[in-house]
Amino acid sequence: MSPEGFWTGQNANITEVFLPIVTAFLVLLPVLLALFALGLSRRYRLWRLGRPGPPLDRVWLRLTLALAAVFGQRRVLRELYPGLMHFLIFWGSLLLILGKMTRVFSLAVEMTSPPRSIFLYASWTSEIGGAMVILGTGMAVYRRYIARPSRLDTKPDDTLILLWGFLLLLSGYWVKGYRIAASGAGIPSDWMAWAPISFPLSQLLLTFSDEAKSELLLWHRTLIHALPAFLFLAYFTLSRSRLQHIWLSVLNVFFRSLRTKGALPLIDFETAQTYGAGGIGDFQQKQLMDLDACTRCGRCQDNCPAHLSGKSLSPKKMIQNLKAHMMEWSFPLFGGWRSVPMPSNPAPRQLLGDIVSREELWDCTTCGACEESCPVFVEQVDKNIDMRRHQVLTGQKLLDSVQNTLRNMEIRGNPWRGTEFTRDGWTKGLQIKNLSPSCQAEWLYWVGCTGSLVERNIQVTIALARIMKAAGIDFGVLGAAEVCCGDPARRVGHELQFQLMAKQNIETLKSCGVKKIITHCPHCFESLKNEYLQLGGEFEVFHHTEMISRWLEENKLTPSKAIDRAVTYHDSCYLGRYNAIYDPPRKILKKIPGLKTAEMSSSREGSFCCGGGGGHAWMEENTGTRINQMRLEQATLTNAQVIGVACPFCLQMFEDAIKGMESPLQAKDVAELVAEAIHVNESKTD
Repeated sequence: MSPEGFWTGQNANITEVFLPIVTAFLVLLPVLLALFALGLSRRYRLWRLGRPGPPLDRVWLRLTLALAAVFGQRRVLRELYPGLMHFLIFWGSLLLILGKMTRVFSLAVEMTSPPRSIFLYASWTSEIGGAMVILGTGMAVYRRYIARPSRLDTKPDDTLILLWGFLLLLSGYWVKGYRIAASGAGIPSDWMAWAPISFPLSQLLLTFSDEAKSELLLWHRTLIHALPAFLFLAYFTLSRSRLQHIWLSVLNVFFRSLRTKGALPLIDFETAQTYGAGGIGDFQQKQLMDLDACTRCGRCQDNCPAHLSGKSLSPKKMIQNLKAHMMEWSFPLFGGWRSVPMPSNPAPRQLLGDIVSREELWDCTTCGACEESCPVFVEQVDKNIDMRRHQVLTGQKLLDSVQNTLRNMEIRGNPWRGTEFTRDGWTKGLQIKNLSPSCQAEWLYWVGCTGSLVERNIQVTIALARIMKAAGIDFGVLGAAEVCCGDPARRVGHELQFQLMAKQNIETLKSCGVKKIITHCPHCFESLKNEYLQLGGEFEVFHHTEMISRWLEENKLTPSKAIDRAVTYHDSCYLGRYNAIYDPPRKILKKIPGLKTAEMSSSREGSFCCGGGGGHAWMEENTGTRINQMRLEQATLTNAQVIGVACPFCLQMFEDAIKGMESPLQAKDVAELVAEAIHVNESKTD
């Protein structure tokens, strides 16, 4: 028989073999789609119980980003073994589905004469796709049941999915072999290239007796593969299976926040009925979708400095606990939603205290490592801040350190209690403009609280001021008119205090004619650049590493002194992950003669927090290992003599760690290294 003969229906068995498949597909597909629509409508009704979020915007951008994230698998592939495992399962499944759908639809259109080329390519695609999924599933079994990394928790549903899916794939090859064998002898030998797994199985089956071969068609008619496959898909559609992340993750990526990372949602105190999240229904609708989209992969947990240092917080556990609480909370409203056994008369559980503990709430440093590592873009930090907001704004009991910090900011305009320095004391002898409505400059140097009130950081402030003068920059400062940007208040949940400070600063900046701002504090940078926009403060804001890098490129600065030391640069969370500024500091260090650089194992997007964000620069760290000491140990492994930083909080945290561990390392801001290299130091007068 010619190859064309097999595909044009010259074999009398062809219709009898394929008709059951097409019939089953056409009957069951609408049922499956209806079940999927039912499951989606249920989830939608649940999410709608949350507070409305901002209106949907930039649809085409969202679609592009979602397709790139889903099909590119960039975040998943950051980890080699689990990334490759997921890549094989994901792309193998797509190829398998593509091949199956193409074959069935071509049969439905022309039952007895399917186009040979389409059918053969579809066969090959599904064969290769199935093999990829089997390999990926095997890797998943090894990882989950043999390697057993601590971040994974195995539930019966996980075992069921892996076992059921694995058996379905194997049975698929056997059924295809049955189909080829039942179509009769004389199948062309070139079929092997298009069915490299099923064809050898069919040849084995053709060695059976005529009576046995007649049974093959009966087996095929019983749809031993198709029916379980549809049941598997129905289970995925209706149950609370982790497989639902296949469609939930796509939705979550599409609806993710497009605002600058770290720019928290603004509370409108004139219209808000609740402050923050005191109950599960106080979260926004997208935040509830987040809870459903979480796949329990544990990447957030493996990158969380609080968790890795032995604190109570696990981002994965917190999201899963919130998800379970959401299901309990919604059960009286939507019957049948229960995902965990519930007592007959469940006592109401409080979000803060019962679901999320006080320790978990305040362990978070808002570093964003959890969000950066999440492959489905679950936004954990916002939820934490919303719960903090509720505690602070409703007058609940706070940590003493948090309460003291907020009181200092309210009374003194800065979080540093007992400082002996003043806002403009460091300017003595430097001949720096003090900006006012009658005295303006091209640039405002926003110094920040730590840069003007903490002795070690004042050295950085002076170094940067001298660098700007050496570069010929027309700049000034606000001096005593500058108050805290409000970042510490906002990160610990006092949104009202943040807004009051921000509005005061915006008014001051506008009255002084400020258009362009430079600051060496990433927290001030984030607030001034991204968050003041929410309150009408629109300025051009640059971090000092951006500008120093530019001045070096423009030859406004010429490093001539060799610094014969090795430096490892620490990426600040708010400069790096929040604002994607990674290269300017490194370019600066490469411009300094004699300076050698070495990267820590955790750097750039994967940088490990110093422990000072989220208000922790003013909190006591009494549980587990100190985060700053863990980061210092990572720096020590590079054999560098200097830790380069670009954040006053990071500098402060490293100074404390160096003293506590009696380390020989030095912590220096990038500006200090540049000042040394261009011979601008404290001994030089203006």
